Amino acid sequence: MPVKALYNYKFPPRDRAEVFGDDILVYAYWIDNPFFCSASAWRVPKNMKWKDFVAQIFGQLYGLDPDFKKVKSWKWYHFDQEFNPSDEKTLAELGLRHKSIVKFKPA
Repeated sequence: MPVKALYNYKFPPRDRAEVFGDDILVYAYWIDNPFFCSASAWRVPKNMKWKDFVAQIFGQLYGLDPDFKKVKSWKWYHFDQEFNPSDEKTLAELGLRHKSIVKFKPA
């Protein structure tokens, strides 16, 4: 069901894709983690390799969780679909687009 604004919205949103050039916004969310209650937003290049994206989100944020080091492997989702990304593919090659959400949990 589409969302309907309660007023006239007469200007373009600031976070539309054209504003970001060759970058995209990707939301990352650790499912059922009490340490991180919501998704985090990452501005990243479309041509960033998956392994570099994961290194960035784990190295700068999610690795701070005390349970992070206990996890041996992850189960990934793109929106709500299971997702098996290849480390050497770019985010664009994997089908991620502006405002995609990547969810993950321990496998």
